[in-house]
This record gives sequence, C-alpha cells and structure tokens, in this order.
Amino acid sequence: MYRKRIEEIIKGDKLFHLYGMEVLSTDLGYARLQAEVKEEHLNAHNIAHGAMIFALMDVAFAISVNSYEDAVGIQFGFNIFKSTGLGDVIIAESKVIHKGRSSMVVEVKAESKNTGKILAKGMATALPLPKKIT
Repeated sequence: MYRKRIEEIIKGDKLFHLYGMEVLSTDLGYARLQAEVKEEHLNAHNIAHGAMIFALMDVAFAISVNSYEDAVGIQFGFNIFKSTGLGDVIIAESKVIHKGRSSMVVEVKAESKNTGKILAKGMATALPLPKKIT
C-alpha cells in the first residue's frame, strides 16, 4: 500500500521533476534521493544554492511522511554546514523517527556524493491532514 502512495507522491511532486531528482531508495517512513548540481542551481558565489539543498531535503521529507498518510510540513530546522559545486550530486535522506496521531518528527540530511561530506542536517515536523470522506 505505501509503495503506491510513494509512487503517487513522486509523480505529483513538481519540484522533484524540475530539479531532475532520482529516487535511490524508499521504504515506509524513509526516502533517499539525489540530484546533480547544474548551472541553474548555482548562487552568486558560484556554489549550490541553499534552496537547492533544502529542496532535496524537503522532497525526501515529503516522500517519507506521505508514505504513511497525507501530511504537510509545518516546521523545518536545519543547519547548512557547507555547500558544493557544479557537477556534484547531492544526496538527501529523510527518516520518520516519531509517528503520532497529530504529528510526525523527521530527521533530514543532505550530503555530497563526490566527497561524502554532510552538507546539511536537521529535523522537521509534519502534520497529518484530515481524512477525506468519500
């Protein structure tokens, strides 16, 4: 059941497709994906824009929480330790560490595939949406 939910989330996530993200692995409450840093992802300092790093972590977060049920992010807190450059591949990973009735807490991180160094790490909270009546 959750595999179908994950497929639907990926299919409908516009940012996933805009950034050319690829799924590396998914499971219930878990997602790992990657995207290559391209010219259009660079900031004025010629490094990967923080928004790109966050976008990857956010989409991984969305896949991991929505594997359980329809949910939206309500809080993100993370630190960016370093950036990376053109041609590197950023890997984002998200894992639900608490699933309650009214919230889910998630660990998120991003790392450089080329160097193996952690680029960013933090926590996020999701709010399950009310069940749809059919």
